[in-house]
Amino acid sequence: MAFSYLTLDEALRIHEILITAFGGARGVRDLGLIEAALLRPQTGYYTDLIEEAAALWESLAMNHGFVDGNKRVAYACLELFLQLNGTDIAADNVEIETFIYRHLEAGTFRKDVLEEWLRQNTEPLTS
Repeated sequence: MAFSYLTLDEALRIHEILITAFGGARGVRDLGLIEAALLRPQTGYYTDLIEEAAALWESLAMNHGFVDGNKRVAYACLELFLQLNGTDIAADNVEIETFIYRHLEAGTFRKDVLEEWLRQNTEPLTS
């Protein structure tokens, strides 16, 4: 199955929307790191949508391509990527935030951990 992927323009627009809504510094620190994160799921290395989504989430969050808002952009791009491909996050906002902060603070915000969580907390998108 061929998946739909986010473009650089979409990621930059998501960043702008989130910074406007929630505050923070505007701007790109390293465009190449953002592009690399967006391309990572497209390498053909990953077995399925969830593994690709985990790779995207980790890379956008940890590459720090934006001046500010990297984790917010990473989650928003993750959610959009999943929805573009017929999948949705089943967890509520509190569960999502708790998971993210717990693993960021513990230094365990890694693809394997993210993939396991996504497998337990996603479902087919309903119309």
